[in-house]
Amino acid sequence: MTARRSSRMLTVALTSLVAAPLLAVALPAVSAQAESQTVASIARAEVGGTCGDYNCQYSNAWCAEFTRWVWNKAGANTSGISAAAVSIYQYGKNKGTLHSTPQVGDAVLYDRDGNLNDGEADHVNIVVAVSGDSIQTVGGNESGGVRFREWFNWKTNSSPVGAGRALAFIGPAGLAETPETPVSQGGDLYHAIRDAAGSWTSFQPLNGANGASFFNATEESIAATPDGSTQTLATGKDGNLYHTARYPDGTWQGWNRMDGVGSAASFAAQGQSLAGMPNGDAQSMSIGNDGKVYHNTRFKNGTWQGWNQVGDWQAKKVAAAGLPDGSMQSLIVGNDGNVYHNVRKTDGTWQGWYATAGAGTAPTFAASNIAIAGLPNGDAQLLAVGNDGNTWHNIRKADGTWQGWSRMDGANGAATFAASSVAITGLPNGDAQLLAVGNDGKAWHNIRNAAGQWQGWKTTGMGAHKVSLTGTPDGAAQMLVTRN
Repeated sequence: MTARRSSRMLTVALTSLVAAPLLAVALPAVSAQAESQTVASIARAEVGGTCGDYNCQYSNAWCAEFTRWVWNKAGANTSGISAAAVSIYQYGKNKGTLHSTPQVGDAVLYDRDGNLNDGEADHVNIVVAVSGDSIQTVGGNESGGVRFREWFNWKTNSSPVGAGRALAFIGPAGLAETPETPVSQGGDLYHAIRDAAGSWTSFQPLNGANGASFFNATEESIAATPDGSTQTLATGKDGNLYHTARYPDGTWQGWNRMDGVGSAASFAAQGQSLAGMPNGDAQSMSIGNDGKVYHNTRFKNGTWQGWNQVGDWQAKKVAAAGLPDGSMQSLIVGNDGNVYHNVRKTDGTWQGWYATAGAGTAPTFAASNIAIAGLPNGDAQLLAVGNDGNTWHNIRKADGTWQGWSRMDGANGAATFAASSVAITGLPNGDAQLLAVGNDGKAWHNIRNAAGQWQGWKTTGMGAHKVSLTGTPDGAAQMLVTRN
């Protein structure tokens, strides 16, 4: 945050002596710029950066320099922007990019006294997402570094960093049509962590295969193993299945294309899921390009068993979860649209596919999307998008009996929660955490605690097509989304 200076020398160095109008009133509509997802992608990728990464002049006042650095990297004309936050206001006036409502890629200026007549602004950061009157931002010199800030209503609330109200939005001028910096696209994979205390990291893009900046996927799954690693499968834009691992220190193994059935060089997947097992293995259930269901195991030592067909069933969707006893439970949506359940026992044999009973007295349960999680007490919790488009929850208890399907409450008092993609995981404390893509195209989060009480749906703010998550031994949850 750009703090006000009592020192006259610093004030002269860091402020532009502009006669700014009172910004508490509406600004004129001045040549609003188009949204810049390029700027947003660059800013998001810098979360965690520090002053020295941006050649800043002042270690306690570099928010404007960070904004300039991001815009410059995106290809904008940044002439006229100094270390003073207020210089960006003058820049907007000079370049014709000053406007009164936010757009992605804008700089947003904050000031505690509500105007810029004194030639000062308290802080500036970058708008990386907009939803109605709410914005997400990334800014430099926030808690000593570059930080992501969750949704807040800029019209009614002060800035999340205590810098006063949002007073003006300024777009970058002169962005190239085809910037040199790679730009994230719909379908790129993003990763975030919710720690055991409930704090979130921002969603960060995963690097792609062979040095690519992003990994574009049609579907993803993630599973934790007891050593604190997570294993990830993703179906790439070539239709083939790829694997990577995230180690406990936060580094990534890198993507490797999965071998196919028999001697095939790749495995083309129509759907896939991954289950972490208590012995350190990870088991995958996938739907091949023939529509049939296949099983594979990645052993603790990193080698793979190879693909084996599970019966002669065909499926549209698949899900898998490891249980504390070493068994693995799986769900599929069959070609008839109904949900079927199976158990792979600890000796590697299969129980066989059985249709799950429907809600009430219905003999079957039809769904378009499914997820399953193993809990420490031996229960398995199921999440599904029913044929009514809403989310439903079920429990298969450790003794093999079923609780039955219950339609879930919606967000903010709504009776139902409509979703297109769902994920669920168990935590060491007996809680279950859920992710779902709501009908607003955003990823939403929920918790069912060990006593059976629900937290309620809360938006993550991240736009998504598909979601996946897993609980790690330290009580955190790691999440993957394919962005929209």
